[in-house]
Amino acid sequence: MWSRPRDPTIHGFVDIEVSETLALIDQARRQRGLKLTMTHVVTQAVARAFAEHPELNAKVGLGGRILQRETVDVFVSVATDGGRDLTGVRLDEADALSLEQIAAGVAERVESTRKDEDPTYRRSRDLMRRLPSPLLRPMLWLTDVLTNELHLHLPAASMPRDPFGSVVVTNVGMFGIDTAFAPFVPLARCPMLLLVTAVRERPWVVKRPDGSSAVEPRPVLRLCATFDHRIVDGAAAGRLAESIVRWVESPLGGTSATNDRQGEEARDVDLRHVHRARRARA
Repeated sequence: MWSRPRDPTIHGFVDIEVSETLALIDQARRQRGLKLTMTHVVTQAVARAFAEHPELNAKVGLGGRILQRETVDVFVSVATDGGRDLTGVRLDEADALSLEQIAAGVAERVESTRKDEDPTYRRSRDLMRRLPSPLLRPMLWLTDVLTNELHLHLPAASMPRDPFGSVVVTNVGMFGIDTAFAPFVPLARCPMLLLVTAVRERPWVVKRPDGSSAVEPRPVLRLCATFDHRIVDGAAAGRLAESIVRWVESPLGGTSATNDRQGEEARDVDLRHVHRARRARA
């Protein structure tokens, strides 16, 4: 007899045609010297998608209770030491951040980690290296209980409250990976993990002005998601994916990649207003 299923994980992926998005990234690099990447665009997209569907911005707490989060915080994984180590940065209220702010936040963490100047990362790394293997599991369990169940904030012990936030974004495109799905870890009480793969040319159905269709090679980004089915069911995953696709295709909030930043700045102001109102109600 098989044992009863206990894993709530479901998976899915979506392909996005990113011609305009790549044009925006290139324009930002040439005109403003801004080192944008597809990871930054996806980070903003998933944050704003969760802001549009706040009922999904939740986690499973003590006793299986579904706890609603007040803000959309995105954890961006960062490979260090030539890919042999992994750290990351949690961007709080990421749905209110511009692409430039997201890029700056990630770059700052990468630089401080590369120079070994990040005290939190250094303490966490050194602790894990010194801890005997038999104690790793109990240590992770204790960290999970303190930060996720009891909601304690212990940064001095490298145990910040809700360390992974609403969603984890990680890029595996640099390794040439085409399709992959990330596993949930106990400390990540988030409803979604999102893997960004390499942009590749794929056959794409293109609508012509005369109404006919043709298959053409287009740059396509594949996003691979792992969901916690206790929070995100198939219908909710579809709604979330639709929002993410829309934001990736048009990072400036529905304007074309050739427009200026006015649309993005207006969107940022609106989102910050939402956050202020949310905090006022709390």
